[in-house]
Amino acid sequence: MSTESQPISAIGASGSPKHQGQKLTWWLAAGLVGADIGTSVFYSTGVLYPMVGFAAPFFITLVCVAMWLFKIAYQEGCAVSPLNGGAYTMVLQTIGRRAALMVGSLTILSYLATAVVSALSGALYVSSLSPAPWSSWQVVAVASIPVVGFALLNLVGLKESTRVVFAIAAFHFGMLIVMDVYGLYLAFTEGAHWGRLTSGFGVLAPHAILMAFAAAFLGITGFESAAQIIEEIEQPTWIAIRKIYLTIVVLVMFTSPVSSMLCIVLLSDADIEKYKSAFLSGLAVREGGTTMMYLLVANACLTLFAAVNTAFAGATGLMTTMGKQGNLPAIVLRQWAGVSPHLKGFPYVALPFMALCLVMLAVFPGSVDRLGEVYGMAFLSVMVCYCAGVILLRLHQPAKVARSPYVSPWSFAWQDKRIPLAPLIGGAILFVAATILFLTAHHARDLGLQLFLGVLLVMAFYRLGQVETRMVRLPDLRLGLGNYRGMDKLPDMPTYVICTTQVSPRTLVTEISYILKKFGENIEIVIFHAEEQSAPHGVVSEGLERLISQQLEEFYEGRDLVLAVKVLPGNLIEVLTEYSKTRKFELVFISTGHDEESSEALRSHLANELSVDVIRLDESVLPKGPGVWYTQWSQGLRHRDRNWHPDDDYSSPTTRAYEDDRDQ
Repeated sequence: MSTESQPISAIGASGSPKHQGQKLTWWLAAGLVGADIGTSVFYSTGVLYPMVGFAAPFFITLVCVAMWLFKIAYQEGCAVSPLNGGAYTMVLQTIGRRAALMVGSLTILSYLATAVVSALSGALYVSSLSPAPWSSWQVVAVASIPVVGFALLNLVGLKESTRVVFAIAAFHFGMLIVMDVYGLYLAFTEGAHWGRLTSGFGVLAPHAILMAFAAAFLGITGFESAAQIIEEIEQPTWIAIRKIYLTIVVLVMFTSPVSSMLCIVLLSDADIEKYKSAFLSGLAVREGGTTMMYLLVANACLTLFAAVNTAFAGATGLMTTMGKQGNLPAIVLRQWAGVSPHLKGFPYVALPFMALCLVMLAVFPGSVDRLGEVYGMAFLSVMVCYCAGVILLRLHQPAKVARSPYVSPWSFAWQDKRIPLAPLIGGAILFVAATILFLTAHHARDLGLQLFLGVLLVMAFYRLGQVETRMVRLPDLRLGLGNYRGMDKLPDMPTYVICTTQVSPRTLVTEISYILKKFGENIEIVIFHAEEQSAPHGVVSEGLERLISQQLEEFYEGRDLVLAVKVLPGNLIEVLTEYSKTRKFELVFISTGHDEESSEALRSHLANELSVDVIRLDESVLPKGPGVWYTQWSQGLRHRDRNWHPDDDYSSPTTRAYEDDRDQ
């Protein structure tokens, strides 16, 4: 923020002005998530068949049932922590920055693998229609089309790219439902090999069962994507998230197991051998001949390409959040709207992500299977971290959880805390699956570790030179007045924070005087300012420090208090939350601003993140000059007001205490 910037109330969780009209509706967001999860139907049966044979549909059904646990976990996580970044944000809020950096690196690797594997797989589906095999460069060229296309489309806007993906996802699930309904009709009217479904269970080896159990969970890849863009979804977000995951779970729970079962019971032995790497293509031929197969190939290609956009959305939501917190360079936050008003979508980070994807396409054109396993391990690990994050929020931030509009009722008591069962059981299941994949997929494990360490080292290198300096160790001005003047070490006192958007002596004196009147002396008042990373570094802090040391020090001379200034780069919610880890606040004050509804939403959001009460100072009901309160204060009225308790009325949009002062 500059010294004459927009009011605090206009700043949302993402650090940019809120435009509710630009947010994604729940059904658009469901299409974004569904496009990624929807791709699993094309390969799940083929992956499981070599391991467990005709029992593959049962393992797919098991995963679909487990999705209800993950649905509950994600509903609670997004309600308690409605910030972009998913598991990264929750780990940052509970454990700390180092652990969050590892989770963030793992999530970025997951999305890189998502984009590359989806693009390559879609290109391979296109190549299957060609009479002659394609060369590697042809596959890479076709795979580059969705990567570049969605990168450019996202610069126009997330909603614009998501509309395209929604149309593809609707076509995909619509076609699957038609195929499944017609397939069931054929199975019950023309006969089916029903005995296959139970014939193979008696000969399954324990090793095969474990492998299939782990591999089956690749069928829900992309489930976590909505949590990465929660700030871009329409409000109230917790209701939108519930609708998103309910829709996805119901659709996948019907289409995936039924499609797999029909492939097993409708195809002949010869067809199973012929289509064992593409079972759904065999089912399409069985139901509608070559024409249906061509439609299915087009469906698979489009859905896989649409999953590339899911990777862009999830990675950009995470990386912009990390950029605001200093874990990535500030350039990733710059908007293309400054270049052209039509480019109102994702910031600069979309193009570097595109470049990384193109490099990986060129390096791994023939490693789709290995990259798919890397993707699976990274994806499962990210979901384990998310489930753990939901539990950690219950343990470390119970007050924040108590304010949440949704908390899972299924929990048990542990050391005066409530532990939610859904993320605990779901996270344990995913942890077992991820561990099995990690121990058995040797080549993919080595490649995944190399890629993960590469991403982590890049972030760690940047972070070591930036984060502590920019976020935590920026010097404060702490000025002792009255009996505290000249002290080498100022004592810790009750701390009240005033969040300001401009260096205004009149406003600051009025607000400081109000706090002193209500709470008396022997307190510390922190003037806090969240500074956009694009602003010239130090300008705001210098202005505030000069104001405090040259003007306010003289105004409050003789009073026993400490005045402090703290300026951090980033947006208000994130940087004040970070600052609160080093300071204990009694209360936080923000201005009402021009938009009372947005201001109240921000107040509630801040209170939720900080687990501290936040009061909106409505300047319209405050005296226009500080002299009124200063005179009352000097006459001793402040002693009468010390009986006022901070629990009195302050959570209302306009506090009655302010109205009393206006009447005076």
